[in-house]
Amino acid sequence: MAVFDDKKSFLHFAAGVIAAMTGVFSIFFISIFVLYQIREKESDLNKLGDFIEFLFGYAYGLAVRAGL
Repeated sequence: MAVFDDKKSFLHFAAGVIAAMTGVFSIFFISIFVLYQIREKESDLNKLGDFIEFLFGYAYGLAVRAGL
């Protein structure tokens, strides 16, 4: 499993930040990301890395939104 291993990694991070910033609508963005990952053709370990990147972005977005 590799985390932040390609250019798309930063898009996963950004998607997490956007999802965290949207408040109530974050469940919509999370659902879109999960569906995207399910349909993407790559190994399960790479998908796990993508989810971790997304969660890092989500945590960062929540921290920024809270003013930390």
